[in-house]
Amino acid sequence: MKFCTHCGKEILDEAVFCVHCGCPVEGTKAVLEKSNGSLDMGFAVLGAFIPLVGLILYLVYKDSDPAKSNSAGKGALIGVGIGFALWLIYFVVIVGMIGSIF
Repeated sequence: MKFCTHCGKEILDEAVFCVHCGCPVEGTKAVLEKSNGSLDMGFAVLGAFIPLVGLILYLVYKDSDPAKSNSAGKGALIGVGIGFALWLIYFVVIVGMIGSIF
């Protein structure tokens, strides 16, 4: 076992990220470069279009790969925000149409 250089808590020897604070473990630069790519952006886009999938991906990768987790979580939040904005626009248009009829 070794200790995280950021928070000082005990972590597994093969850990890439600290499960307590989410910071990368020293000496894992090659793994970090590989994980910060188009896959993270793909998770964000998928989460934006299908927020429930983004939430599930966030929960799945929360401990093992915080970069993917954050990307999916941000995508899900963006998707929910866009959905709410579209619902609000739809509601205003419908109320306006009903108001113009009466």
